[in-house]
Amino acid sequence: MNPIESNVVLSPLSAKFMGSFVLLTIIAGLGVGVARILISLYAVQLEATELQLGLIAAAQSAGILLMALPIGVMVQRLGSLKVFSLGSVMGAALYALTPLQESAWYLLALTALVSFVLPMRFVSINTVFLSNLKRLGPAKAGWFRGSHMMGFFLIAPALTVLLIQHFGYSSSFYCVALMFLATLFFAPFCFQQVHQAAANAPHFQWRDVVAPLALLKAHAALRMVCALEFLSSLANNFFGFFIVVIAIQSFSMAESAAVMLLTTQGLVFVGSLFTLGGWAELIGYPKFYWIGLSLMGSALLILAITPITFWMWPASLMLGLGLGMLHIANLMAFARVGEQTAMAKISPIVALVGPAGGLFGGFLGAALGASVGLQNLFFPIGLAFIGLILLISRDQAFISFLKPDDSQQPAEGQES
Repeated sequence: MNPIESNVVLSPLSAKFMGSFVLLTIIAGLGVGVARILISLYAVQLEATELQLGLIAAAQSAGILLMALPIGVMVQRLGSLKVFSLGSVMGAALYALTPLQESAWYLLALTALVSFVLPMRFVSINTVFLSNLKRLGPAKAGWFRGSHMMGFFLIAPALTVLLIQHFGYSSSFYCVALMFLATLFFAPFCFQQVHQAAANAPHFQWRDVVAPLALLKAHAALRMVCALEFLSSLANNFFGFFIVVIAIQSFSMAESAAVMLLTTQGLVFVGSLFTLGGWAELIGYPKFYWIGLSLMGSALLILAITPITFWMWPASLMLGLGLGMLHIANLMAFARVGEQTAMAKISPIVALVGPAGGLFGGFLGAALGASVGLQNLFFPIGLAFIGLILLISRDQAFISFLKPDDSQQPAEGQES
């Protein structure tokens, strides 16, 4: 049986796999994280308009939306190793081309092209991660996921500023390309078995591409988790891209200080992934969700109404903590659905829903940033999180799904 299609895998994880996977996810997250901040700062350097900034932010997710499901089929047919390696090489090439033309529209075009190849990496990593999540448990699961987010949120902001100061924007993009290629060294240790087992896969069929979407109709709990993941990604991507712009343009903060807001959020986010997984099991996932949503909603409302720089710091801290809690809970919920159905179908959904939220956040900034103000847009996003608290409190079916006793019950449409 193909490992990515196995719902329950009982063999222990080897030290070689765990070490290689952690290093691969750190470097992979670092490359994407540096690229995200670098593109944001480079767009400001090019004096991009609010419309262009919003389109560039949205472009980082546009291709991911279109390619997440097809890439899921590619992983099943070709294997994670081949798909991940191809995505890494293509991504490196596109980032190397980015600084060749100093134009906001050119930056937008290259950013959009990169978004079409990133799912090759995301879906491959997510498939391996979710397949092993049950063996890891919530505490170690957060630790593994935190290794990816450590590069993306924690190291990337400071490294981006350092690269720009010492090498400039052009050479910084070349460094991103090298980070993409560096993951190829560890990929065979993480994806090799999947690649070998996928050799006898059946031919491509369109119904295989849309098959994961059928799970959304069959599983009400999956729809709720997708809504939580969508809104979390919307808030995170909107903050991640626009907070630097807001801090520089509205609060007259220095570039390095503005990036430190991202570092603060990233530090708390990664720290929560490493430490709060066990707490989720202790207090129960319904309460864990409620606390995380409350932190997110409060942080976003503070960011929307604060007239002074000081309150941006505790709000960034609260946002990182709430985001980490929701990330842990969402991953365990996705994995639970995957155990009941097919993990290879859940992985593309995870890769699809998050970027969909990021894309919407980018379009929100592009469409309303100039007229309403980028900072003011934090307000309706915060209200949406408050609304989710009320929705979950009344959804008894979802609360029952989150209870440990129900995790062993077979779901309708379970595949053997």
